[in-house]
Amino acid sequence: MKIVHLNHHGSNFGGVEGYIADVSTALAAAGHASHLIHFDADQGDLIPETTYIQKLASQSLADSLIPALERAITKFRPDVAYVHHLYSPSIVEWIARRLPTVAYVHSPHIVCPGYAQYLKRTSRVCPHKAGLICMLNAQIERCCFGRSPLTHARRLAQVYSFIRIYRSIPILVGSNFMQQLLHRNAIPLGLIEVLPPILLDHSCPESAPAPDSRTMLFVGRLVPEKGLRQLIETLALLGADWELIVAGEGEERDACRALAAQLNVSHKVKFVGWLSQSEMESLYQRSSFVVVPSLWPEPFGRVGPEAFFHGRPVIAFAVGGTPDWLEDGVSGYLVPPGDFVQLRHRIQMLLESPERQVQMGNNARAQALKAWNADLHVNSLVHYLVKAINGVGAS
Repeated sequence: MKIVHLNHHGSNFGGVEGYIADVSTALAAAGHASHLIHFDADQGDLIPETTYIQKLASQSLADSLIPALERAITKFRPDVAYVHHLYSPSIVEWIARRLPTVAYVHSPHIVCPGYAQYLKRTSRVCPHKAGLICMLNAQIERCCFGRSPLTHARRLAQVYSFIRIYRSIPILVGSNFMQQLLHRNAIPLGLIEVLPPILLDHSCPESAPAPDSRTMLFVGRLVPEKGLRQLIETLALLGADWELIVAGEGEERDACRALAAQLNVSHKVKFVGWLSQSEMESLYQRSSFVVVPSLWPEPFGRVGPEAFFHGRPVIAFAVGGTPDWLEDGVSGYLVPPGDFVQLRHRIQMLLESPERQVQMGNNARAQALKAWNADLHVNSLVHYLVKAINGVGAS
C-alpha cells in the first residue's frame, strides 16, 4: 500500500511529527510505502520521502497549493491519504475528494478556536463545544490568539469548516477524551476510532532506578499550560531531598529559572534543553519517576507512555487523555486537576518509597509492552486505511 501523509510540519516539531516518523518506519517494515507532503518551510527530514508545498502570499489557495498537490499525488500515486495536523480546512476537503482519506486528529484544533480546549486565565479545561461562547472566552480567558474579535471570528469560522468536513471522514484519535470531544462537536461517534499514537518495540532494556535516587524528570515544551512553573513552586515546599531535571525548551524557560532562584531551589532544578534519543535514554535511567503536571487536556501525550516503556512510574493530573493510560496507584498516581497540594503529597510518597517506585515502574513497563506494540498499531491502522480505500466508514 502507498500512503501519502499530509502535515503542516516536515521536521520533528513535536508529538505529531514523532508519531509520523514512528508510524512511517513501522509501515515500511510491514511492506507499505509512505510519502509526506508538508507546508512549512522547515528541513523536511521527518521521513525519507517528502514534498514541500509552498503557498505564495500573492496567490490564492487554488492557484498555489492545489496544482502542486495534484502534481505530488500524480507522481507518488498513493492508494490512500493519511491526514495529520493541517491548518487549512480547504486542503483537507480537497484531499478527501481526491483520495480515500483517513484523518488522525492529534489535538483539539479542529473544534477549538484556541487549539487547546484550555482556558488560560483561570487554568482550566474548557467544558464548552465550539460556538459563540468561544468569542466571549477569547476576551475573558485570553485563550485564542490575541485580543482581536476579528481574529477570533475567523478562527471560529475555520473550526466550523473543519467540523463540516470531518463529519464525512473516518477519524482516528488517541484517547476517549478526544473521541468524546469531537462527538460533542457534532462529529458522528461512528466515524471516530481510538488508536493511541504510541508505537513501541522491545529494544529498550529494563533498568530499575538506583535505590537512593531522588531524581524526578519533566519532559516537554516550557509553556504555561504544561505546569512547570507551578511544579517548581510545589517542589520548593517539599521537606524531602529531591532533584528535578527539566528536558525541553520554550517561552517559560527564563521565567522558570528565575522562579527557582527566587525560591532558593535553583541548585535542585537542572535545565538541560532538548536532548537526543540516546541522551533521553540515559536520563530515564538516572531518574526515579516522571512528573506530568499539564494543566491543559493532553489529547494523549507521549511523555508518560515513554516513561512507562523505560520502567518509570508517572505522577500526572487527571486531564484529557491521561486517565486512558495512567492507572492510579498501579503505574503511578492520578491527581485531581490543578490540585498541587495533592500533587506534592504524591511526589513525597514516591520519593520516600524506592520499593513503590520499582513496583509501579514494573507495572508501567508491562503495560507499555502490552498496550503500545508497534505491530498491533500498524495492523489496526492498515485495517482502517483499507476500509477507507474500500469506501467503508470507520465503524
